[in-house]
Amino acid sequence: MGNQDAVAHRSVEIGNGPVVVMAVADGAGSASRSHEGSGIAVATAVDTIVDGIEKRPAAALLEHLAASLVRNAVKQAKNQVVRHARRQSIEPRELASTLIVAIASDRLVTAAQVGDGAVIAFNIDNGRARTLCAAHTGEYANETTFITSRTRPHRIASVGHADGSGYDALALITDGLQNLALKMPEREAFMGFWNPMLNDLAQTEDAKAVSTRLHAFITGERVQQRTADDVTIAIAVRNPRNPHVAFLGS
Repeated sequence: MGNQDAVAHRSVEIGNGPVVVMAVADGAGSASRSHEGSGIAVATAVDTIVDGIEKRPAAALLEHLAASLVRNAVKQAKNQVVRHARRQSIEPRELASTLIVAIASDRLVTAAQVGDGAVIAFNIDNGRARTLCAAHTGEYANETTFITSRTRPHRIASVGHADGSGYDALALITDGLQNLALKMPEREAFMGFWNPMLNDLAQTEDAKAVSTRLHAFITGERVQQRTADDVTIAIAVRNPRNPHVAFLGS
């Protein structure tokens, strides 16, 4: 089967500086057109958040506003997937996917998650890492929750926050990388996986070169031998060599 994961990202300038918006989604393997659903979900979520920040910049800086914003992004993503299903005369479950969305500014990091995968904030200098949201896993292996499997997925979404000044990197992954990138079952970051790419990103003056190396790594033998699933990673790092530009790779 083709790649059913999807990733989207944008940045927006507000008075306090750049805000990075990211989303990843993992289409259900059992759904015939989940690659369409995951693509619609991430694009809609990112557009919804950017539109919300442009209308009300404080939403990127205050926890209660940011939480409402990411929950609304999940809601609108599900609504848009359902609309697409109606236009195509198919059941929404054929477009099923998970969804993780995140906002990162110098003052606040906020994320929402429906399904599996992970969203992690990092402090590169001291090696501190924090998993922001709980995953939705079921009783059985590989069982998860999709935005189309709940009437109001934004209500059950796990939402987490971190102090933007205390962290300088943010990563979103789909579940294909969980066994490599996380210590299970605690779901804490395994820094042996993360440190090389985080340090690379923090020190580089050529973000495109890092993106090329990142792509080579996740498609390489070391990763592919340890997962049978699609693999998606999105990373934003505050780079002191270029403080006005956030880097995102996938």
